[in-house]
Amino acid sequence: MTIPTHDLSAAGLSRRQFIAAALALAAGGLLPDALVAGAVPDSTARLTDVLGDPAAAGRLGRAYLADRPDEADAGQLVRQVRLALEARSGPPPTGRDELAEALTALVQDEYVTAALVPTDGWLLAPTEARLYALAALADTPAGPY
Repeated sequence: MTIPTHDLSAAGLSRRQFIAAALALAAGGLLPDALVAGAVPDSTARLTDVLGDPAAAGRLGRAYLADRPDEADAGQLVRQVRLALEARSGPPPTGRDELAEALTALVQDEYVTAALVPTDGWLLAPTEARLYALAALADTPAGPY
């Protein structure tokens, strides 16, 4: 069996530098974030991809953000969803279906255990509201929301 190798010199790194950097990132807790969450746009797309009706979610998300304009930050919303997932069940799953199941279970738990968020006549679980806010931000190319 052969193990594929990659030419790290193109990135300006020796194998030793790459391993040292990976270990430093892992020790700082950053490597799992980079692998699971990716960049904020990628994370937003992964999280909103599990929504059944992104347009309806976006409408509620805009109402949520209208009441809480300080939360109109996709990076912060992604971090809050990730922290809630980690607190409930450990590192977020990487597969779409597994992520959808984990988010559904989290939202169901929050309906029982967390303070609900009044939004446009609805009572939403905190993570549900944040997912809808992400849908609103992802749907709006210009402006804060």
